[in-house]
Amino acid sequence: MSTSLTNDQLRLLLGICRSAGSLDLCLAEKLMNQKISSAEIDELCELISNEFMLNGIQESFEQNDYGRELEKLLDAVNSG
Repeated sequence: MSTSLTNDQLRLLLGICRSAGSLDLCLAEKLMNQKISSAEIDELCELISNEFMLNGIQESFEQNDYGRELEKLLDAVNSG
């Protein structure tokens, strides 16, 4: 799997995974090293989606700036 993340997306992903725990941080490292399975990509996408639901939307359910960044990150991870 070949996933191309920007430096900002990589920092964002590492931050999300770091806050979720060491096992999830390993998933980010696998993605960076292109040694990640489809099931593991699904796990990363679930983490990103959860972060989006918690912090990426306003009370009106519209995306905020952080939500837009998460959406781009999700697209990049899914394109792998």
